[in-house]
Amino acid sequence: MRLIAAIVALTLVAIAAGAVAGLQLFASAQRVADAKKSATPPPLASSYAGSARLRKLSPIVTNLAAPANNWARVEASMVTDSMSDEDAGILAAHISEDIVIYLRSASVSQFEGARGLQHLRDDLSERANIRSSGKVRELIIETLVIQ
Repeated sequence: MRLIAAIVALTLVAIAAGAVAGLQLFASAQRVADAKKSATPPPLASSYAGSARLRKLSPIVTNLAAPANNWARVEASMVTDSMSDEDAGILAAHISEDIVIYLRSASVSQFEGARGLQHLRDDLSERANIRSSGKVRELIIETLVIQ
């Protein structure tokens, strides 16, 4: 009988200790969750000044030089300094023409792999920068589909 009473007493002590430990863990987890809710995330650092603006170019579809039956579709945006919407529209049209000219002289093998896409991005950014006399800071290729 003493043995059963000792087992019951130890079980009750273990239940009480477990309940106290669980409540303390729950309270500390609640404090951490509340602290995360009230903390504001740090602002994202931008490599561009406040006057920079992202302007989307209309999608460009053209055939490639080799093989002749391949087509490319490019969606891109340009990061420009502050300029009027009319000037930006004219500049976007000229840059789109430059992209078409570049793609018509390129072959599919030039765009293979990460290095090929990086060269394409660099070449088009350089052409856009030259065309705009430095007003376009970067040309961002959003999608490139070759069929």
